[in-house]
This record gives sequence, structure tokens and C-alpha cells, in this order.
Amino acid sequence: MTLLFLVFVALALAAGFVIMVMQDPGYVLITLQPWSIELSLALFMFLLLLFFGIMYFVIRTLIKLWRSPRALSDWQTSRSQNKARKLQVNGIMRVIEGDWQQAERLLLSHLSQTESPALNYLGAAHAAHGRGDYKKRDHYLAQAMDSDPDQSTAIGLTQANLQFRSGQYDQASETLKRLRNRTPKNKRVLGLSLKVLEQTKDWNALQNVLPAVRKHKAAPSAEIERLQQLTNRHLLTHSTNSGDLHQHWRSMSREDRNNPELLATYAERLMSEEAHKEVEELLRKSINRRWDPRLVRLYGQVRAPDPAVQLKRAEEWASTHKDSPELMLSLAQISLNNELWGKARSYLEACISLGGTVEAYRELGHLLEQLDEKEKALDLYRQGIEQAAPQVATLDRPLEDESGGKEMRHSGS
Repeated sequence: MTLLFLVFVALALAAGFVIMVMQDPGYVLITLQPWSIELSLALFMFLLLLFFGIMYFVIRTLIKLWRSPRALSDWQTSRSQNKARKLQVNGIMRVIEGDWQQAERLLLSHLSQTESPALNYLGAAHAAHGRGDYKKRDHYLAQAMDSDPDQSTAIGLTQANLQFRSGQYDQASETLKRLRNRTPKNKRVLGLSLKVLEQTKDWNALQNVLPAVRKHKAAPSAEIERLQQLTNRHLLTHSTNSGDLHQHWRSMSREDRNNPELLATYAERLMSEEAHKEVEELLRKSINRRWDPRLVRLYGQVRAPDPAVQLKRAEEWASTHKDSPELMLSLAQISLNNELWGKARSYLEACISLGGTVEAYRELGHLLEQLDEKEKALDLYRQGIEQAAPQVATLDRPLEDESGGKEMRHSGS
């Protein structure tokens, strides 16, 4: 629009000038001793415009000649960058295709003209990793870091991921630890840390990372829950002393402390340290809140300070859970601790009738031995063994004797 306006103004001025000249042509006198030149105003204006046009053309030509070396250099640089960009794209495509040697060659070509050399080095690192050359892979990663330190997170993640894929779990763990210190909220760093720490079985570190993973939703909820339970179980099982055991138990969420599996693990550790009074109270309160067969069975293994009171408390559960083989076995165990042989026998027989475990057969057989009923005890031991032994299928197909080529069958004889 502006250009159109300027053209219109120029035409208007030209038309005005032409009209003025037609009315009064005028003249221009130029004297330069010993010469004098007289021209019409129109011719003078034409020559003046021609002179300015020629001067403009000459000056523009001189400027272009002056700038031509730089323009040539810029053209060559642009051409080299375009070529480097094409090589970069082709190299990355070869990485995706798994053509490691060709990818490495393309990505390392024209690196000085590449706009993002770090990307080339990362691709070359993938190619070297694919060839199994981990030393050269790490060299390329270091080069990538030197070429673009601002991309340290992306480069570090690439390194940790490649280390994890090659089974270098300890190295990957160290790399991710540094990344977590720099970018504690990065979801990719946190998610990969879960996988690496599970492989290295660094449960303390995993316990420290899980809250951040949960807060920033860096992994699916089901995966977080699975790893939380796994971590809690290992820390409870392998606590070096009672202080660490109690400290970790108190640090767990209420939901985790009410988890029957974790509660059973904690109770077993306490029993191994002879803390039976604490275990009895813990299990009793938990069973009263929510019935769980595993905890009920574990309750029978507790050696409470007052076994008579323990038996009375357990028998209260029988009114509502008389069909529980776990409860019957626990009642039998507590009865044995109270030296109530007849009651223990009744509970063991009830447990077996409810489809009890091999342990019930063994306990009843041992009790009958003490009561001098050895034949019945042996019969119970046999039944227990039959229940525990795997069922072996009888082969009923012909087998070829390698020596004679005759068919043979398994027989009962």
C-alpha cells in the first residue's frame, strides 16, 4: 500500500513538472571560463537524473564487489551447514535402522559445520553402544557434554539409559544420582532411577526416591505401590539391628503398617529377637481389626508370657471363624504350649478335616508319638508325605529300546 502511494506521488510530481515546462520551458546557463553552456530546464533535469542514476549504479556495484568475499563465504557456510544437516538426519535414521557403522560415519562427518554437534555425538554414542564398544560410547557422551553443557540433563539421561541397557547398573545408579541432585523433579530421571535401584537392590536409596516419584507422578501408581511394598519388605527383613527395624516400621505409612504381608514380616523379625509380648499384642489387634489367615497362623507361633490368656483370646475367634484351618492349627499350637494334649489333638484333627496343611499332619503325628500311639502317628506321617509329594503321572506310551528297537512299556511290576 505504501509503495502504491509513493508511485502515485511520483507520477503526480512528474505530471506537474511537465505542465510547468510546457508553460515556461526556462533555461539553465552554466559558465566555466572560457566556456558557457545553455540548456533548457527539461534537458538539464533529464541529464541530472541520468547522472544520479549512473552514480547509484556505480556505487551499488562497488558495494557488491566489496562485499562479495563475505557473501561468498556466507554462501559456502550455508552450503556446508545444509550438507551437515542432511548428514545428521541420515545418520540418525541409520541409528534407528540399526546400521551402526554407517550411522557413526555419517554423524561424525562435518561436525564443525553442524549447528547441534551434541546431537551428533549422542547418535554416535547410540551407534557405538549398538556395536558393543562401551569405551567409545562414553567418549562420545563426554564430547557431547563438552560441546553443549546446557544439555547436561538430556546427555546424562542418555548415558544412564545406555548403561542400564548394557547391565552396568552401578554406573547407571551413579549417573542418575548426579542427575537427581541437579534436577530433582525430572520425571524421566526419577522413573529410570526406580528401575536401576531395583536392579542394584539399593533399598535405602529406593526408599528415599519413592516419595519424589509419587509426588511428581513419575511412574504408574501400581508400579510405585509394588516397589514400596518390595522396599518395605526388604528393609524389614534385612535391618541390621532392632533400632533400625523399629525406626523403619515407624517411618512407614499407616496403610503400609496395616498391610498383612508387611505386618507378618515385621512380626517374624520381632519373634526372631524374642519380642513375643510385643508380637502378640500387635497380631491380636490387627486380627481384631481385619481377619487375615496368615496373621492368624503366625499368632499360634507366638510364645506369649501367659499362654493361657493367649489361648483364651484365640478361642474367642473360633465362634465366628470355626471353619478356618489356620485358626485350628494356631489353637492347637497354643494348646501344646499350655500342655493341653487332648485339646491340642482335637484342634489338629479339626484342622485336618478342614483340609489343613502338611504341618497339621506333622504336629498331630508328633503328638500321637508322645501319647504312645505310634501306629497312628506313622499313618499320619504317611498321609502328610502323600499330601506334600508331587503327583507323578504314570507314563503309558511305548518307548523304543535304543539297543534292540523293541517297544517297552512302564509296568507296575
